Amino acid sequence: MLSNLQVGGCGAAHSYRHPLLDRISLYVQPLQGVADPNAKRRVRWTPLAASMAAILMAFDACATLGERCREGLACLDTDFIRRRRVGRTYNGLQRALERQAGTVPALLRSSLRSHVLEVLKTIGKHDRWVILAVDGSKEELPRTQSNEDEFGIADNGAVPQAFETVIVDVYTGLPWDWRIGTGKHSEKKHLEEMINSLPQGTLLLADSNFGGYPIWSALHEKGHHFLIRVGGNASLLTGLFPEEKIERQGDIVYAWPKARQSEVPPLRLRLIRVGTKGNPVYLVTNVLEKAELTRKEAGHIYRKRWGVELFYRMFKRTMGYAKLSCRAGRRARMELEWGLIAASVAILIGIRSLIRKRKDPRRLSAAALLKALRACLLSGQVSKRAKVIVQALECALRDRCKRDSKKKSRHTRITRNTPKPLILKPPRIRAATAGERRAAINHYN
Repeated sequence: MLSNLQVGGCGAAHSYRHPLLDRISLYVQPLQGVADPNAKRRVRWTPLAASMAAILMAFDACATLGERCREGLACLDTDFIRRRRVGRTYNGLQRALERQAGTVPALLRSSLRSHVLEVLKTIGKHDRWVILAVDGSKEELPRTQSNEDEFGIADNGAVPQAFETVIVDVYTGLPWDWRIGTGKHSEKKHLEEMINSLPQGTLLLADSNFGGYPIWSALHEKGHHFLIRVGGNASLLTGLFPEEKIERQGDIVYAWPKARQSEVPPLRLRLIRVGTKGNPVYLVTNVLEKAELTRKEAGHIYRKRWGVELFYRMFKRTMGYAKLSCRAGRRARMELEWGLIAASVAILIGIRSLIRKRKDPRRLSAAALLKALRACLLSGQVSKRAKVIVQALECALRDRCKRDSKKKSRHTRITRNTPKPLILKPPRIRAATAGERRAAINHYN
């Protein structure tokens, strides 16, 4: 069913003949009829038209942004007729996106979360929790003075880098929320900003970089559950309330920063050891009852955290965002922002197509999905595009073959930047002192 949207801010309804625009229009509906908030005159690059163009550019695989803009304009021209047509130049589009950067991306992020929540309820309707994972990653930027001023030089000491932290669905890699910062930004700070947006019933998975009392207590106070890996950088207490029955199960620990014990109460957690005897993995969670989360289930669920790594592989390699193209700092930030929005839209399109055909959306193939969207973007005859994209999206599935050997190259090149294997030490655990036990009781009296 085609969507009726106001095109070009003229107030007239317009049905999209191009099947790709028709699918994108579902997710940019909040921009229908919205005027450019900072434009001093009537413009052709309205928020609706500019957003569609930015998403189409992110889908395209051309080498330069100018070429991607031309391909996007060719796609828009099939539906935006002459008296309502959009702008014709790449610089005009970029100036429009800069004017709208303060309002439009935030509005779309909020709208996309409602679509994502609907999908999550469909995919995980038999799960006790909405299982999400969080992680951060860096994107290289062209070595220009503008990018250095905007993002700084990160720890590699060579080129400017942008840092983004993304919360994704572990099954499909569908982004829930994200934050963008400089190359030296903290992913913990990013997560603290996103905690308020997490859906009810969340079980958040994270690696050891997200350890610490501030993160854990903030998640617990908002009613969210978490399962986070810990190592030697974590300091935990035992025996803080020895008279309580729950401590007799033996795996109860407490997070309580020594320097702030007079200010904040202790946080009761459960320490779970999974993995093999020679390579143990230590997890902390605020799900205290073993019947609600067994050790076996905890290990099985934590392995799903790999879904966030698969998202970054799709975003950086399949979509081509391992290195950004913009040489101006403000535009580089917009390029990354619209890339993440386009990734969300693309995955939502693929999931909805599979659900419509009663196929498992957890088998969505990102590579096949992008191939289908790009083929539809560049195909010649409008009449054939709808059939082409429907058939391609229905086949965008991962195969069911099981790997018999480890996914590892035979030859591992050792370079100057090759990191050493990460071996996490067990968390530091000590018994609470008598003074700490008295102080803990005082917090609850």
